[in-house]
Amino acid sequence: MTSKLAQLLAHYVSSHSPTERWQAGECGVGEFSIDAGGRWYHQGDEIKRLALVKLFASVLCREDGAYRLKTPSETCLVTVDASPFVIVAWHECQIAAQYGVAPTIICEDNLGRFWPICDTFPLYLDDYKGQQIPHLTLNYGLHARIDRNVFYQWVEIAELSEQNDIMLLRSAGKTFELT
Repeated sequence: MTSKLAQLLAHYVSSHSPTERWQAGECGVGEFSIDAGGRWYHQGDEIKRLALVKLFASVLCREDGAYRLKTPSETCLVTVDASPFVIVAWHECQIAAQYGVAPTIICEDNLGRFWPICDTFPLYLDDYKGQQIPHLTLNYGLHARIDRNVFYQWVEIAELSEQNDIMLLRSAGKTFELT
């Protein structure tokens, strides 16, 4: 990653706990789950305090195909219906040029965190309810599904590849498939 892009990422991306360093045993604090809309639950009750959800998100990771909340002292499995996060808004980065980076799309997830679409956080297509839907790769093995309204807004600005009949989205000097 170029140092210019690294500076842009540092401006936008929230910090995450170093879960890869922690190897604690399983905890017994009950069942955690995240539904397809990105809502978090504990013991079947929705966790409505955004600050608490953000705290849990900062220690969420995916390892060996399983989602886990990890701290230095305990690890809890999390059931995820689809994607742990949903991209609900986006904007064109107004400061990318200041960092010497090509025009960049900044995604906002359902927790209000920002993610630039780039080599570090690329788009990819994956199945959601029987359809191929764009998802954004996040850090720590996590990902976010692109919400329908964001997808349709991107279709408006995407380029059609005449060769393959696919929609292409450009961000941070790279091209990503939408369909």
